[in-house]
Amino acid sequence: MMCYKGKDQKRKDVTSLTDIKRNDTEIVRVSKREYKGHEFIDLRIYYQDDEGDYKPTKKGITINPKLVDELIDALKKEKDSAPEKE
Repeated sequence: MMCYKGKDQKRKDVTSLTDIKRNDTEIVRVSKREYKGHEFIDLRIYYQDDEGDYKPTKKGITINPKLVDELIDALKKEKDSAPEKE
């Protein structure tokens, strides 16, 4: 996981970014955004273009920050119940 300060960081509606490498050409970007005076958490897949810049895809979710703890709990529950790979 890494913190990224790039083109999106210059946008007024984006206050923080964290990138998680998904594979050689994609990242999952976690950002905090504001829309119409309301704050949201956005998790979105970005792909690397031919120039090496990351561009957003339509794949992702935007949630109310009040739901973050519930989402984390659900992810932990699924991780704990998943069979371990050898």
